[in-house]
Amino acid sequence: MFKYQDGSEILIGDSVMFENGKTIGIVELIAVSEADIKSINVNEAGIMLKSEPFGLVYLSEHWLKNDPLLFLSHAPA
Repeated sequence: MFKYQDGSEILIGDSVMFENGKTIGIVELIAVSEADIKSINVNEAGIMLKSEPFGLVYLSEHWLKNDPLLFLSHAPA
């Protein structure tokens, strides 16, 4: 499970900022289990974001420790 700096859980559909608050993205996928990691062919747990300037971006757990996601809003219900 991935969490924001305030301790709340990161959820699919959340609007976030990454790249030190420079870029907005939407959480598309959260890969935490071995099955999740294998299914998307990556080596480490992480979060997939959809971002206007980049398309899909995968941020590994290592990346997220150095540049945590900043919460903007949850997906509309």
